[in-house]
Amino acid sequence: MKKVILIANLIAIIGCAEAQTDRGSWLLGASSSFGYSSTSYDAVQIENASNFNLEVSAGFFLIENLAAGLNIGYDKTKQGFDGNTTSLFGPFVRYYVKGVFFLGTSYAAASREEIFASAGETKKFGFLAFEAGCPIWIVDNVAIEPSLNYGIASGDDIVNSKTFGLNVGFSVYF
Repeated sequence: MKKVILIANLIAIIGCAEAQTDRGSWLLGASSSFGYSSTSYDAVQIENASNFNLEVSAGFFLIENLAAGLNIGYDKTKQGFDGNTTSLFGPFVRYYVKGVFFLGTSYAAASREEIFASAGETKKFGFLAFEAGCPIWIVDNVAIEPSLNYGIASGDDIVNSKTFGLNVGFSVYF
């Protein structure tokens, strides 16, 4: 019975939560995907990858519930005996629906350096990403933000790369 009451209270709190998503507010956040992601390439068969990434973002609410800002990211991937590190930088837009869930998109200019198989080789590409998530409000202006993400990359030696994953973020709104 205690578990049922606890779950009902959590649902009520999440459903009633209103974030600091008013026009003129700021958003600072960090997110990461941990462990394993599955990536498919149209042109080449490559093993699945273990992956770590960290992305930091800062945004401004242009109107109520609509934030725009910049992302800076770092990604390290290992595929079998090969791997690479990637740096990303670019704009994002995120729309909040009553503080209960959000939808967003971003574009990043990226630079990838091969770190195991062919050290020193750098490739440049673009990365278009889409996200959908649900902020879990800890207090009025702090949230843990799990989200599903889908991304498409193209550029130097990258032919139609697609990525799907789960990220966990942490954001402060003020």
